[in-house]
Amino acid sequence: MKKNAVYFFAQAFPLAIYALYVYISYMKEQISIEMLKERIRARIKKLGEGGLLISGTLVRTSRRCGNPNCRCATGEKHPGHILTSKVKGKTKAVYVPVDMVEEVRAWTLECKRVKRLLKEVDALAEQIIRKHVAARRAASKNLKG
Repeated sequence: MKKNAVYFFAQAFPLAIYALYVYISYMKEQISIEMLKERIRARIKKLGEGGLLISGTLVRTSRRCGNPNCRCATGEKHPGHILTSKVKGKTKAVYVPVDMVEEVRAWTLECKRVKRLLKEVDALAEQIIRKHVAARRAASKNLKG
């Protein structure tokens, strides 16, 4: 009896997975253009909720000050922070004062959030274009046929 159940499960499982895949694909197609536009408007609204931003990466560094009597000359270096970014293919570094480190960190996180939202808007807009093209093709087939 157990062999039959295992055999049935082994035969039915791939079919169930395929049916689930078809259902999910069908449901994705059911998202209307208006629903996609509403999602875009929601993302754009979120863009306006943020504050200051700056692109780049905040990097913690350690360096020597140059004073031969300082502790950094023989051991522990002085901590510091720089903001790095690419400009025309070259890395640009800007010194970040200690009292601004947390603020600059928040700005870089905000920039990452904005970039993520813009990518989502791009993807949704692309879906609208693809749906529009598919609808136009379907409509032209109905007129011809």
